[in-house]
Amino acid sequence: MESAGLTYRALADATRQLDGRGLTHAHINMLANGHDRPSLRAMELLARACGVRPTYFAEYRLAAAMRELDPTEVGLEQALANLDARLAARQKRDAKAPARVGAQPHPIG
Repeated sequence: MESAGLTYRALADATRQLDGRGLTHAHINMLANGHDRPSLRAMELLARACGVRPTYFAEYRLAAAMRELDPTEVGLEQALANLDARLAARQKRDAKAPARVGAQPHPIG
């Protein structure tokens, strides 16, 4: 927002142009000051309006991961499959990473 020189009002207008509803400047202000939690939709709109990917926001990555692991959202079988895929990807990534000198293993649980 700052690098694009956008005010809350200008950003709200940009989000409104994207989907017809957009976000209000007051809501954006609340999000920016940590007084409200952004929805996935809000983060997607803000990202598009600012010219970045939604995954630019750590909150978006966390919310997406939580959603894909939530059995009430995707079903138990899919949540378990998603968890298995995430664990396999992490093990593969960790196997490729060079060992750090003096690194301690992270406890599980």
